[in-house]
Amino acid sequence: MTMQVGMVGTDGVLIASDTRWNAEPRLINEPTGARVNFDSSKLLLDHNRGIAVSCARNMETAKRVAQKIISDLNDEELISSPIAAIEEIGREILGSAGNRNQVHCLIALSRPRIRLFQMQFSIVNGEMQPWCQEMEGSATVGDNTNNAIFWAQRYHSLRPIRELIPLAAHLVMSASKLNSGAISGLEIVVCNSSGLNLLSKQLICDLQLKAEEWDREFGELIFRYGQTVMKP
Repeated sequence: MTMQVGMVGTDGVLIASDTRWNAEPRLINEPTGARVNFDSSKLLLDHNRGIAVSCARNMETAKRVAQKIISDLNDEELISSPIAAIEEIGREILGSAGNRNQVHCLIALSRPRIRLFQMQFSIVNGEMQPWCQEMEGSATVGDNTNNAIFWAQRYHSLRPIRELIPLAAHLVMSASKLNSGAISGLEIVVCNSSGLNLLSKQLICDLQLKAEEWDREFGELIFRYGQTVMKP
């Protein structure tokens, strides 16, 4: 499971993701191995062409989709028909995915203008098909029934990306509180006029600490007021 959020700002877009992977290695003569957890990036970036793709749900299949978007999406398609081209790439991967067809991706494109797309394999007209759309606000993928998506639904608005980064970080960190076995860690990439910018480890660490602080402060603020309403 994964928590990822994409947000559109006045001067760019961002994608924030956790970094927790869950894997069950296949062993000889055994259907599955022991489940293991590890931390690794779920973002694929092409700095030269300004493309960032996140991978969620079935990570093996989602990563194949992300890799093919970066390698096969040509300059003409970026300009004229990115949605159709992304769906065609998804259709090609879906044909060989078998039952490993749970795929969510967020896609940030910087050319010819900055845009955010959501792509997933969904049931359309009774069949599993790739479905892509451009997002004008925010989008959550992965564990998109996690109650932490409240933060984007309630507080996202068109404002500078620097103001949206803390909101996205707090959403991912809150999601890990509600689904700690499957969601952990944080990484954020910003797509703006200067290209793709992956936030440094130090800045990510600072955001994680602030999110923990905000989480405590919200609770303390509410419960502190409760001490006054019951006064005689």
